[in-house]
Amino acid sequence: MKSTWLVLVASCLALHVQANIGSPRVSNVDVTQRKQGVATVTYDLDEDAVVTAEFLVDGEPIDALNVQTLEGDVCRMVAAGAGRSFTWTAHRDWPGHVFKTDSFSVRLTVYPPLRPPDYMVCDLRSTAPEPRIRYYATSNAVPGGVSNRMYKTDYLVMRRIPAAMVRQRQGSPEGTVLRGKNETNHYCTITRDYYMAIYEFTEAQNANVGGGRQDTFDFQSDPDAQYYPLTGAYWKNDIRGSVGPDAAPASGKTIEKLRTRTGIATFDLPTDAQWEYACRAGTLTTLNDGTESGASGSAGYNLLLELAWFDGNAEDHPHEVGLKKPNAWGLYDMLGNVGEWCLDKDAPYRVDDDVVDPLLTTGTGFAVRGGSFANSPSRCTSSSRDSAHGGWSGANKARLFGFRPVCKIPVQR
Repeated sequence: MKSTWLVLVASCLALHVQANIGSPRVSNVDVTQRKQGVATVTYDLDEDAVVTAEFLVDGEPIDALNVQTLEGDVCRMVAAGAGRSFTWTAHRDWPGHVFKTDSFSVRLTVYPPLRPPDYMVCDLRSTAPEPRIRYYATSNAVPGGVSNRMYKTDYLVMRRIPAAMVRQRQGSPEGTVLRGKNETNHYCTITRDYYMAIYEFTEAQNANVGGGRQDTFDFQSDPDAQYYPLTGAYWKNDIRGSVGPDAAPASGKTIEKLRTRTGIATFDLPTDAQWEYACRAGTLTTLNDGTESGASGSAGYNLLLELAWFDGNAEDHPHEVGLKKPNAWGLYDMLGNVGEWCLDKDAPYRVDDDVVDPLLTTGTGFAVRGGSFANSPSRCTSSSRDSAHGGWSGANKARLFGFRPVCKIPVQR
C-alpha cells in the first residue's frame, strides 16, 4: 500500500530568539491538515518581525532540505496581528512518510528587524511575485541549497555579517608574509550588522536587473560565462555613476537598478572596512580560512589554490562564482576571481586608527579588494588593498573589476 501523509491536529512548539521585554512574540500556534499532505500553521504575532519555521517529528527536526514549499506568513517580514498563517506542502517535499497523530510539530523562530535571520534571498526576475525578499535561518534552509545555479542568475543570496560594535583589527602587522605597503595595522568598529552577497554579482544577475551583457572579452564564448562575475565594470561608468561615495547612485547604473528591482533602498558597495571584516570572518591571517599564503612552491601557495582563482590557476580569465571554498561565513571568492570595488576612496589608513563606520573620502581612486584572476598571491589576501580610477574611456576596458553588493539592516523597502 502506498504511503501517505497523516497530519491531523499536531502538537505545537514556539521558540523566541530573544526574551527581552518588548521583543516580538508568537502565541496561539496551531497546526492542522488543510488537505492530505498539506500542513497549515496559524499563529498570532504581537510585533512586526521575521518569522521562520522548523518542523519536527517525535521531537526531531526534519532536515531543512525536505521543507522547501513554504507559502504565506513565513520566511518573510510579517505584520503584527492575529491569524497569521502559512502552509507546507509536505507530500511534495518529503513523499512517502506517515506520522502518528501528535508526533508532528512546528517550532517558530521570531526575529526582531534589527536581528534578522542569517540568510536573505532576493528575487531579481522582472516577473517575480511578492514578496521578493525571503529569509532563512541556515544555508540548508534556502530552497535547493545556495550552490544551486539559480542563485547565480535569477536570485541574489545575502548573508548577515555579525559586525555590530565589534572592535576589529584590519590591515596587517609588519613582517606579515606577502605584506603590501598600504596595509597599515589599525582598528575600527562597525556600528551594526549588514547583509553581504555570498557571490560576486554575476553577468546573469546584471542582465536580470536590466544591465547589458559584456560581449567584448574572449572568455564570453564560454557557455558558462553567465555564471562568471560581472567584469569590466567600473565604479563611475557602470556601478554607481560619477558621484561621491556619500551620494546616491546615479540613475541607470547597476546599484540603482538593483535598488529598483528589489525595492531595497540601501543596496550599495561595501565600505573598505565592511569588505575586510566580512572577508576575514574572524581570522587574522593572510588567507581567510585561518592559514597563511605564500609564493609559488610554498605550502601557502597550495592553500591559496583551494580558495581563489588567481594567476596560478585561472588561465587568464574569471570563473563561475562559488566553485572555490567559502570562508567561515559562507562567502565565496572573496579572494581572487575579480577585484571588488569598495565605496571608499583609496586614502591610506591612519596608524592606530580606531574609528566607527570608517569611510575614507579622500584619495585619487577607489579601493579595490581581494585581487583578481590575473593577480599574484600577494594581491589575493585579506588585507591587500589595490585602487583604480573609477572611470574609463575608449574601447579597452580592464576586465579585472567587479563588485559584491551589501545592504543595511534593518532592510528598508
